[in-house]
Amino acid sequence: MGEWIERGLAFKESPAGDRKVPGIILLMEAYGVNDHFRRLAARLAGWGYAVLVPDLYRRFSEERRVVAYTDRETAMANLSALQDRDAKEDISRCLEILRNDPRVDRERIGTVGFCMGGRLAFLSAGWFGEKIKAAVPFYGGGIGTPKGFFPGQTEVPLSLVPAIRADLLLMYGGKDDFIPEEERKAISGALSAAGRSFRMEVFPEAGHGFFCEDRTVYHKDSADRAEPMLREFLDRHLSPSSSRNG
Repeated sequence: MGEWIERGLAFKESPAGDRKVPGIILLMEAYGVNDHFRRLAARLAGWGYAVLVPDLYRRFSEERRVVAYTDRETAMANLSALQDRDAKEDISRCLEILRNDPRVDRERIGTVGFCMGGRLAFLSAGWFGEKIKAAVPFYGGGIGTPKGFFPGQTEVPLSLVPAIRADLLLMYGGKDDFIPEEERKAISGALSAAGRSFRMEVFPEAGHGFFCEDRTVYHKDSADRAEPMLREFLDRHLSPSSSRNG
């Protein structure tokens, strides 16, 4: 089942049942909260999670908030206009919605993000510390760079590594032209030096956006391998036995 919470803020999927469940904040690509993300939210809910998908473009005009995958120009213009401070505000509101929902275990909340949202999933682990127990960035561009690619990207993700308490799973395509091997090495180096718990998976034949079945860059073999990794990671780090006080 789904419902809009605070119109323009988030789409929510809640699994059936009376037990408290873990929560996930699912972070969109540059193309907006489209049918792909609604299906993905429903899939995660089917695994037993309460899922919020913030509409990070809610401050934009209605016609710009969901962009066709063929319209890269508008998507990049939206991404350029999105401010890290606004994204942080929306993710913080989603975190509080989940933490204050009696159906959700407030100590078992994670983030999963793709592309633009992958970077924000990583940032969220630093922004919110102990409140985020697991983070999964899929091909998050700009995580390992000292300066954002777009004007609104004012945060330096690796500077937040000391504040991260979440376990991380980072997914990349080996043929991703936007995220070179050097950037992946910078990320793993910073996380290793800080003693953070992480796993990095690189799919050699995949490019950027490989997990989305609605995109021409979809790589089914890699997506089919990544999905059980995602599920196992979330189950392991957001299960009741993994709860930590924070």
